[in-house]
Amino acid sequence: MVVDESSFQKVKDFAPQAWSIDLQNNNFTCPQQLIAMLGYPSQSVITLSQLFAAFEKNQVSLLKKHIRQVIDTGKPIIQTAILNAYQHRYIAEIVINPLPKNDKVITGTIELKQYFLTKQQELAFLKRIFAQSNEGLMIADINHTILIVNKAWCNNTGYQEHELLGQPASILKSGRYTQSFYQKLWSHVDEQKIWTGELLAKTKQGEVYAHEARIQRIDLPGQDHVYVSSSHRLDTSADLWDEDNPNASSKVHVPDKNAFSKKLNADYKQLSNDVTIVTLVFSVNLAQATSAVTRQWLVAQRFSQLSQRGHLGILNEKMFAAYWIVPKQMEDIEHTLKSALAALEGHNSYEDIGLSATVHGGASVLQIDASSPSQMLAHASQALIANSQGNDSSLYYFDRRLSKRFNRKATLATLLRQALTANKIEAYYQPIVALPELKIVKFEALCRVKLDTNIPYSVQELIEIAEEYNWIDQIDAAVTKQALHDLPILQKHYRSNSLGMSINRSVVNDRVSHCCLEDTLNIFEASDIDLGLITLELTESAYFDDSYYHSEWLDKLKARNIAIALDDFGTGYSSFSYLRQIPVNVVKIDRSFVSGLTEESNEYAMIDMLCKLTHKMGGKVIAEGVETQQELYLLSKLNADMLQGYIFSKPRSLADILATTQDNIYPHLSQHVYQENIINAHSIMRRDFPKIGPDDKLKTAVERFKKYQSRDLIVIEKSRCLGVLHQGDVNAAISPYLNTKGEQNRDLLTLNKRVHQVMHKSHIKVAINTTYEHLFEQFVNQPYTVAIVEGDSGICLGLITLEDMLLQHEHIANKH
Repeated sequence: MVVDESSFQKVKDFAPQAWSIDLQNNNFTCPQQLIAMLGYPSQSVITLSQLFAAFEKNQVSLLKKHIRQVIDTGKPIIQTAILNAYQHRYIAEIVINPLPKNDKVITGTIELKQYFLTKQQELAFLKRIFAQSNEGLMIADINHTILIVNKAWCNNTGYQEHELLGQPASILKSGRYTQSFYQKLWSHVDEQKIWTGELLAKTKQGEVYAHEARIQRIDLPGQDHVYVSSSHRLDTSADLWDEDNPNASSKVHVPDKNAFSKKLNADYKQLSNDVTIVTLVFSVNLAQATSAVTRQWLVAQRFSQLSQRGHLGILNEKMFAAYWIVPKQMEDIEHTLKSALAALEGHNSYEDIGLSATVHGGASVLQIDASSPSQMLAHASQALIANSQGNDSSLYYFDRRLSKRFNRKATLATLLRQALTANKIEAYYQPIVALPELKIVKFEALCRVKLDTNIPYSVQELIEIAEEYNWIDQIDAAVTKQALHDLPILQKHYRSNSLGMSINRSVVNDRVSHCCLEDTLNIFEASDIDLGLITLELTESAYFDDSYYHSEWLDKLKARNIAIALDDFGTGYSSFSYLRQIPVNVVKIDRSFVSGLTEESNEYAMIDMLCKLTHKMGGKVIAEGVETQQELYLLSKLNADMLQGYIFSKPRSLADILATTQDNIYPHLSQHVYQENIINAHSIMRRDFPKIGPDDKLKTAVERFKKYQSRDLIVIEKSRCLGVLHQGDVNAAISPYLNTKGEQNRDLLTLNKRVHQVMHKSHIKVAINTTYEHLFEQFVNQPYTVAIVEGDSGICLGLITLEDMLLQHEHIANKH
């Protein structure tokens, strides 16, 4: 038997304790055992102030918010918190039950799950982490005076601890920055609470070195705050040493031109047929003056962080070279080079603070513009030197066709970055309509960016660029904040306080996925919007990229009464079984399943299955991309809960929406909504009926009349009805001596006639939702014809004859 003797052992024999709060006198009642553990053994009831004193400040704020939320929504909430009891600390699970109407007493349970560290243990634990961290750590006060440093910080700077304590942080200044630079840096830290990037610093011995820094402002109770800095030197990575010269004197030595060319030639000789080599010659201009060695450190450090493994070399003091072995796909070549430029530029919180760089490069691709390693280096160098080098990073291919293709995307990326910096991201809104009343119940907020360019582009293309450059989280956050701001305005315009908003957040990017959902929740909670009106949309594939982590945060979002929608269902993992694992409220069917929907299609059967399964699990279904009346009719027949698409409205700006007086319903489309008890063309028509082609011979028609025992054949070409061939017309054209010894030559000629020469075009054409009454009027006017039921695009869906109408009339008469 294993006995848990750690400080985090489970709490045994302590069942969940019931509690209640009287809202009129703010008293907290619970079993005496729990009150005694909280430090009040002589009391039977404690005040809310006494209860809240047992929790951390931020957890008290959240607990109060959850209590208000339960009162407002009537839905239970579970919160986990650290409980500071009289002698111990616990991880506690608090359940808040919904209130009966007009009740003034809140109830719930509290369960102590396991022990937590004491205050002394926690302090010792945090001190140990600080002292033993491999990262250099320093804490400075409000005046930037050094308070604490760890061993790693001392190792990086060459100072002893006692030489730094009480000293101004400026003791570490490199002497390479202006006073204006530092003012801008600290202003950014105070405003944004954090800054990350590369900086130059100076050791005790006077050596200037580059380090990756993270400076964070931590606000303390009262007016005080401190600055916590972490530091990682960029010249200590052993894997950046030259393999051909491991005993080189410098700590980081990028291979020279000879060593680089030797490696390039060796890889060229072993190259397989399915890959190629892309070569880049580039220069790096840093915003701050640095030595050649520091520039090598930074280039090597940033190059090593690329996900696509490559090889780096230095051609001269200011020019570097690199190459990668990649698949023979232009997309792979472009992605490799773009990622390299982005990494070499550096990622700083504030572009003109730190060691941000402008990178200019020339590229050559084996088997496209070069046939040997020496030619690739020469062509890449020519592409760099022959083109202008401005203030923005640039990349030029030796082959002008490739350069033109790349420059288009590079230009769009530059313009998109400028739009982000200038806060020019707009939110457009597309209505989501509930069935069957066709009422707008929420809007989906969509990103729109207007770039100052004549280059054609799509929103999807800009989103892909944003994902590639790690900007998508900024775009999502901007649209989210704008949508939450605009929702009350839309509610007022449509006179509906229950109008909701659907928000998209991307979690497909590895760099941001682990903070995206947390940031999303913070944005939601910072607004004054009722969170019960918010739906968060995630794509199916994005969820399953890290389903365990995402489930944890989705549970937290749902605990705030935020609905979760699984977007583009069917385009990712495409398995209904996954719905059992996902804590979602809404499933959105991708437009690829909706477009051109027919009852005979596989998509119809799949949507039917999805609707039934989702409803059985208590969820709702939204169908996207609805554009035609037929799609509206069939989706309403399949019991989809909500629809979205151009049939209702394109995405529009808030100004455009407010400029209209449109109501929040679409009455003109109500006739296209399926209603089970209504008799119309769809419920009467025959789906299986005899068909014939316009170029078939009458001899074939005679055979089909006999086979199907039918008086009419529908003439079909490319799923459309061209006319109707009546048996009486065919009989009239053929001699009564047909198939007898007296068969005449003219009868043989008649049988060889084509169907389109005899068919009638006077048939009735009706829509799928045409009512029985309207059909009846049509047959009164033309009793000896047939009605062809057509879809929106003219496709023949079914056939109605006079006999069908008479049978339906008899059925109605018997029913009454």
